[in-house]
Amino acid sequence: MSLKLTFLQLFVLLILTISTSNAQNYQLSSSDKKAIKYYNEAASHYKVGNFKEAATSLEKSLKHDSNFIEAWLLLGDSYAEVKSKLKAISSYESAISIDSTFFPPAFYFLGNLNYEIGKYKEAVDNYVRFTHQPSASKELLLLTYNRLIFASTAVQLVANPVAVTMRNLGYPINTDGDEYINYVNTGNDYLMLTKRTRLASSQSKRPIYKEELLYSTRSDSLWENPTSVNLDWKDDLNMGSLNLSTDGRRMYFTGCYWPVGQGSCDLYASHKSGSTWLQPYNLGNNINTKSWESQPIISSDSKKLFFASKRAGGKGGSDIWMSIKLKNNTWSPPVNLGDSINTPKDEMAPFLHADGNTLFFASNGHPGLGGYDIFVSRQDELNRWSLASNIGYPTNSRYNEINIFSSIDGKQSLLSSDREGGEGNMDIYSFYNYEETLPKKIMYVEGTVIDKVTRNPLKAEIQITNLKTSELINTTFSDSITGGFLLVAYQGIEYAFNITKKGYLFLSENINLVDSIEAESIKKQFELSPFTSGNQLVMNNIFFKFNEYSLLQSSFVELDKLVLLLQQNPIAEIEIIGHTDNIGNADYNMELSQKRAKSVGDYLSRKGIENSRFETMGMGASIPIADNISEQGRASNRRTEVKVK
Repeated sequence: MSLKLTFLQLFVLLILTISTSNAQNYQLSSSDKKAIKYYNEAASHYKVGNFKEAATSLEKSLKHDSNFIEAWLLLGDSYAEVKSKLKAISSYESAISIDSTFFPPAFYFLGNLNYEIGKYKEAVDNYVRFTHQPSASKELLLLTYNRLIFASTAVQLVANPVAVTMRNLGYPINTDGDEYINYVNTGNDYLMLTKRTRLASSQSKRPIYKEELLYSTRSDSLWENPTSVNLDWKDDLNMGSLNLSTDGRRMYFTGCYWPVGQGSCDLYASHKSGSTWLQPYNLGNNINTKSWESQPIISSDSKKLFFASKRAGGKGGSDIWMSIKLKNNTWSPPVNLGDSINTPKDEMAPFLHADGNTLFFASNGHPGLGGYDIFVSRQDELNRWSLASNIGYPTNSRYNEINIFSSIDGKQSLLSSDREGGEGNMDIYSFYNYEETLPKKIMYVEGTVIDKVTRNPLKAEIQITNLKTSELINTTFSDSITGGFLLVAYQGIEYAFNITKKGYLFLSENINLVDSIEAESIKKQFELSPFTSGNQLVMNNIFFKFNEYSLLQSSFVELDKLVLLLQQNPIAEIEIIGHTDNIGNADYNMELSQKRAKSVGDYLSRKGIENSRFETMGMGASIPIADNISEQGRASNRRTEVKVK
């Protein structure tokens, strides 16, 4: 049975269940002929959808008989249909005040209306009163118990508000149209949004909307007037429900009724080169079906895609699904995220934070404050998603909260809501994150890759690898036009960070987040040296036990990159140079550095590199690159270098 029920529907059913003869002989509660005439006139209007005319006739009816219960009930239905909720509540209450046992479902209707206007305690009271009615049907009781859970949850949320201040971004970001947040950069000074504007009325009863993808930059605290994102390929194609990858260089979006589409709405992607968004492509058969797919979001490591779909096999309505990128760069058949997230109603607009663990989404199927609320679920060590949790009041309201975007630094979020007090319709609001919305702490490496000699930007491969497990955690390429890139790293792991490009010495850095709680993100320019005589690199991920020269297994990731570099330059020769800090005897340090350099050479030999192509030497502590006072300085001095001969 649908949640949208009316007095007229239920009353007719109630009469018919008595008996057909009784239904024919049923006497209305009024004997006033004019009141009955206007009531019958109103019923005719109501049945064909003329709700305002029905309300007018019922008001006339009640002037002739103010105790006409059926007229009050139908007036409540009519006002509810035209969204005059306070008048609808007053009408149902008038009917109940005359005879509370005449039509018990009126308590259910009242509960629904109280819930919709945010009178949650009154909603609970009316739902409870209905459950005590002996004549209540099992079907309607089941609906009532479900609604009672929603209203009771709302009471608790309002009674225990979170400490948050919702700030409307104001004009020029928000207007009387609909604004949906799509993306915010790492500096929180550039955002992308979708603006949806209703066009002038057409011959069709269905309204027509125009959607624009816009961006804005912020100077100090003021956002500039939004500007259209240039998409040369868009033409008149319908696209929306957009999200960007963490680095802002890949766009995932919904395209409806495109020539290459497989269903009503499919998922597409476009990559950015410099400032140009390239021709988009359909994400393929595993992602797209004949059904509706929308609202994609990619994980920060580009390995998981989350989206909303009404495809078969879900829990009902729109569900959230996840697909994994396969080794051949195609997407796996998606899996439904299950009962902890999806319900028989609608879940939509997923947003996965860059921590890869915190998933936000909108739902009208989980208990909340009304309309769509934002919920959060977190993934545990066994990849299980926790039961969705409402992020609280007043972040959520009795209106609709849809899109949400949590900044990469985890400090603040932006969401779209049509709550009262905005510029009109859906507006974008910002708030500082609190316990319920706080993602895991992460750090990121953002920068540009350039040629050390020419200073020109380079397209290079950037990788971070877990040194303990040798697992490649994330990989990307810097932009061929700008040299820009961004990679995310997670707490509790020590990484090898490498940038490689054919014809250049690779770059090596160590990022150790094992014991770091407040690691600062890295923003810098990375210089690659051409693979030419005299150039050298420091291999920062070559490790030995204390005072020993046997290589630790965590060194193999970077040593294999050196092997590959030599294989790509088959006639090149190198010097492998070992260095130590100044702790201990100089002769001992010299011998230790020589043995460590030889260990690296021995590894190359085992991998098939001819001994004639390299020589090893130790320099002890004679050429420091940092002070030997601090542990950090001494660690920098304990290094292995490779120099092209």
